[in-house]
Amino acid sequence: MKIVVEAAQFAGRARILEQKLRVPRMPASAVPRTRLLRGLADAEADGRVLALVSAPAGAGKTMLLTQWWQRQRSAGVPVAWLALDEHDDDPHVLWSGLLRACGRAVRGVDAAAEVRLAALTPPGDAGNRGFLTAFAEAVDALGGPLWMLIDDVHVIASPRGLACLAGLIRYRPAGLRLVLGSRFDPPLPVARMVLDGQAAEVRAADLAFDRDEAGQLLRHRRLELTEPDLDLLLERTEGWAAGLSLAALSLASQDDVTKYIAGFAGDERPLADYLVAEVLDALSADTVELLLATAVAETLTTDLASRLSGRADAGAVLARLARDNALVSRVGRAPTAYRVHGLLRSFLLAEGTRRDVVGQRRAHVEASRWFADHGLPGPALDHAAGGGDWPRTAELVDRYGLRLLLSGDAGRLTATMRQLPDDLVTEPVTALVAALAALHEGALAVARRHIDLVGRDPSRHRSGRLRLLHTTALMYEARLRGDRGPELVNLIALSDEQVPGEPDLLLLAAVNRGILRIWFGEFLAAEEDLNAALRMARRDGRDALALECLSYLAVSAAARGDADAVNRRTSEAIEFAACRGWSSTGRMPPVYLVAAGAAFERLEDADAARYLALLAAVDADMEPEVELSARLLRACLAAAETPNRHEAVRLLRRAWPYDDAALPPTSVVYFCLTELRLALAAGDRPAAGEALARAERLLGETGDVLVLRALAHAHDGRKAAARAALHPVLAGTTACQLVGAEITGWLLAAHFAAELDEPARAHDALLHALDLAEPRRLYREFVAASGRVRSLLIHGEGRFGRYEPFVRTVVGLFGDDAGEGGTATVSGEALTARELELLRDLPSLLSLEEIAGAHVLSVNTVKTHLKAIYRKFDVGSRRQAVDRARELGLL
Repeated sequence: MKIVVEAAQFAGRARILEQKLRVPRMPASAVPRTRLLRGLADAEADGRVLALVSAPAGAGKTMLLTQWWQRQRSAGVPVAWLALDEHDDDPHVLWSGLLRACGRAVRGVDAAAEVRLAALTPPGDAGNRGFLTAFAEAVDALGGPLWMLIDDVHVIASPRGLACLAGLIRYRPAGLRLVLGSRFDPPLPVARMVLDGQAAEVRAADLAFDRDEAGQLLRHRRLELTEPDLDLLLERTEGWAAGLSLAALSLASQDDVTKYIAGFAGDERPLADYLVAEVLDALSADTVELLLATAVAETLTTDLASRLSGRADAGAVLARLARDNALVSRVGRAPTAYRVHGLLRSFLLAEGTRRDVVGQRRAHVEASRWFADHGLPGPALDHAAGGGDWPRTAELVDRYGLRLLLSGDAGRLTATMRQLPDDLVTEPVTALVAALAALHEGALAVARRHIDLVGRDPSRHRSGRLRLLHTTALMYEARLRGDRGPELVNLIALSDEQVPGEPDLLLLAAVNRGILRIWFGEFLAAEEDLNAALRMARRDGRDALALECLSYLAVSAAARGDADAVNRRTSEAIEFAACRGWSSTGRMPPVYLVAAGAAFERLEDADAARYLALLAAVDADMEPEVELSARLLRACLAAAETPNRHEAVRLLRRAWPYDDAALPPTSVVYFCLTELRLALAAGDRPAAGEALARAERLLGETGDVLVLRALAHAHDGRKAAARAALHPVLAGTTACQLVGAEITGWLLAAHFAAELDEPARAHDALLHALDLAEPRRLYREFVAASGRVRSLLIHGEGRFGRYEPFVRTVVGLFGDDAGEGGTATVSGEALTARELELLRDLPSLLSLEEIAGAHVLSVNTVKTHLKAIYRKFDVGSRRQAVDRARELGLL
């Protein structure tokens, strides 16, 4: 009977050993881990004779070892496989398995080696030096490498079993290559080998599926996700192979894949079953309780874990879990912190809610206090809301709301505000912080509701902090809405109030005050505010507001016509944004707009188009004046590229809104001047009148309007009226807001002087225009000047002193196209109304006498007008004049 029992036991052990020697079957859906296999091959090439694959359950260790086995096997290299279990703690059992695995590996490759290995007797003790020597001789006699893949090394726990593996590593035969798969780092002499360059490591981070591998896994399961869904799934699973595979099992039956992925968590079956069976069941009950108690915090320091769990050894437990790869990882360096894998944490949170929802809320509140005590208001706010402690949440909003807003946590703040009960949001500070958060996100309607709860009179508050908070919210709202009423002047004055101990509030007030001052033309005061704000923002690490300051410093410089400052500020802002990945954020449109406008003025239309394309790619709400200015500038660019002048005029007219939307005065002048030039050049009198009327309505009696009026008078041949309109501008008694308008005025004066044969006065007027244009590199006004002005520039070479390089550049721009574009003909060189009337009769078969009779003019008068038309078109015959007019869209 005893013999029968022993035979049965031997047969059972043989069956178990056979299973341990069997390489796992590779499923059809397996993803080739090419990059990891390449890494193992590179490690071998570098002389690394051992590789440790250490990662949590479900990370894909066994699959990687299997693929390595197949790779070596297909290359004809002998490779042994052994999966360990708890019985292998016995050296005899362990060595029996290793010898059988090696014998099977060399079968059919080297019969003599198979015999030598089969002749070895497994030792009963771990350190049998004679056996190790005999084993080394048997392996080295192969004459080539032998790979030994040992999986589940973590099950070896006894000193005898570990000593057996340590002996294998330490006295390894020269031809033996080892790959060890383990859930945690075994206490074996691997670390020293890594330092000596003899061993390589593959960790959980290496095994995590990347985007391509995750896509392959899903496609093998006949699943095709959109790029955003795939990115979200990778974020939820953190590339954990088991999580991805279990998610894929459920995805096939989901109607709304995006919704399912967004809610995918650790309590999802069968993932929850896997986590319990493979992770939590391996832990002690006390350890699981600690994880449940601390699950409310995403990142745990030793101190926070002890505070939440009430255990002084919490840090030691977390360190052990991280060392054992129990889906807990160490993050950062000092102080030591730990993080539970997102799927395991979501399971623990769900389980904690099922067991004790009140206790979990208390844990949230305790975590909130800890984070607040340690100067981390963001997590403190999250946990206060998570614990449902709304009075504490409102208190944190009041105390830290602006800091969160300006440090890039506006989304967190806004999300919390949505959860607050209505009675708490009506408190003035809370309502105003909520309004500022909504304004930051472009939610104007929400911001208005919050502000209306407090009212619109900041001066009524007794607290200086509350007054400034209220004033800043109103300024910010006015900015985004495009409201530019006279009440803003009072708000700007109120916002100068100094509130000690509130750097974030002072910073936000200075930024909004500076931007609004640009609107009112107070450029120096605006730049003083914005430069002060920029210094504060850089000092306190408020990068988003630093970028906003740079943006509007560029806007102010553009309004002043300071080309160097525009180039410097736009370049600085673009580089600053690019370094932080903010090139397409909502703070960049003013930068791109100013850069595009400056390029357009320099006649660098390709660069202007490029900047406008960057602006169009920004997916964010823009301030109304920025959006309108961009639309008008696009129309200007399109008009400049359109050979038909009538179409050019239509492009720009259609870009204006039906109402008088707010624009800074300098922008109004710029676009009205451009539109007027186009209309005059096209002979479109109604469009010219509309452009002039718009400027008069929006600007009043400024020097800019006088210049526009002078251009219209000159076009109609009313030269005396044109000179009278120009006189206050040239005399300096009425200032222009746009430098380009003043330059145009002086060029018009030069044209009139040349027409009266007054070369000295004409040259003097040119010098005034050059003095304004040269430092700003404003070429477009000169290219748009009359033929007489161009002649003065061309023939005056050598008489312009320090402006000679600028003049040479301008003259070089007088190419064939210069006289053809929509803005090329201005002032006295544009066709008069009478000339346009006669031009329309030229294609007919009427004689000059008949044309004169039709218009009740003398033949000599008609001839005089025709000579003027020929001169302005630079042609010599009636036929050529007709052809030219058709090219320009005048007929």
